[in-house]
Amino acid sequence: MFSDSEHCWPPDRGWLSALLPDFTTPTTRQLRELWREYPDDEMVHNACLEIERMRQVFKEIEAYRVVVERCWFQETRAKLVGLEKMRTMIEGERSRLGISRDEIPSAPADAGKRYP
Repeated sequence: MFSDSEHCWPPDRGWLSALLPDFTTPTTRQLRELWREYPDDEMVHNACLEIERMRQVFKEIEAYRVVVERCWFQETRAKLVGLEKMRTMIEGERSRLGISRDEIPSAPADAGKRYP
């Protein structure tokens, strides 16, 4: 779909933005409609499941990013540029997907402890 000549690393707009056109993400309702509309199409079902799985994984990644950021700040009293970039990228995707901050699960209580 995309040749190597169409993008370079690192692109100005971010890797995914450089590879994919802007589009409206399907809602959960739309995914359910697709599932029902194509009851025997395994490829459609797998695509719907993959989208939903990535949404759940995304939420968990954000929860752990918060823990790493908190631990880093406790140790150094400074922000780490890579974590800040991850935060802004995740926040943008979270907004695009329509995931509210309340939907991000809390990490386990002991996840922020450096030593057990």
